Amino acid sequence: MSRNNFKNIDPEIIAQIQRLRLIDDDLMTVVFNGDNKITEFLIRILLNRNDLKVTKSMTQVEKHNLFGHSVKLDIVAEDTFKTEYNIEIQRAKHGAGAKRIRYHQAMLDSHTLQKNEDFTALPNLYIIFILEHDLFNRGKPIYYVNKTLDIKDEDGRYLPFNDGCNIMYVNGDYRGDTPLGKLMHDFSTPNADEMYYDELAKRVRFHKQDEKGVETMCEIIEEYGDKRAAEALKQGAEQKAVEAARNFYENGASIELISKSLNMTPEQVKEIVKDVVVLQA
Repeated sequence: MSRNNFKNIDPEIIAQIQRLRLIDDDLMTVVFNGDNKITEFLIRILLNRNDLKVTKSMTQVEKHNLFGHSVKLDIVAEDTFKTEYNIEIQRAKHGAGAKRIRYHQAMLDSHTLQKNEDFTALPNLYIIFILEHDLFNRGKPIYYVNKTLDIKDEDGRYLPFNDGCNIMYVNGDYRGDTPLGKLMHDFSTPNADEMYYDELAKRVRFHKQDEKGVETMCEIIEEYGDKRAAEALKQGAEQKAVEAARNFYENGASIELISKSLNMTPEQVKEIVKDVVVLQA
């Protein structure tokens, strides 16, 4: 690709686009958004199945919580059996903890079940984290979370606790000579010409070499950049508020006064200062 084709685009943005891989949110978002076929291709490899058909696929799906923390999900899909899929692309290990998965499941379920519907109407759900590196350092391609009761069958195996939620961690370091190993290779290279799968390479080339595709990538990068900057400012402000609350409380201010001064609820203040030692005058 010649950079002369994109004279109106900042060369630094072009260079940034060329460095992106499918394990990066920016590229993943545009490659899989609204494309049922490529999402179906991805899920079939992850589950080692050839019999499912994806009917709906979206990226960066926001699930709002009016009373607390909202979430933005990387990929949300549905198949012909109404099974739901949440696929998260995660580079940092610290963002893939069990409680995050618990919250994702809660948010997905709460937005799925209609008013007055029985709980049995909840669809089967797959929550799949594709990690850049091996989270558990055991060398397995995929780690499955198996839920069981403390009851054994006649063969000494614990009985499954089947709530319909299937949780998987995919090891992005895996490079075996298998469909999954090739998929993880393709997720980790910025070069479409090095990819095993034409289905992925075609989409990556479009967004790195085609004028329209590159323009879309520029918009995504600028949009995400603004959001990340705003989030960083928000986090900085929140951290300052937390520090202020602790300092006020440490110097004898009441929960009520801190709550009013920092525009927090009394419960939030109590959680922040629960381990603070109050200084004696």
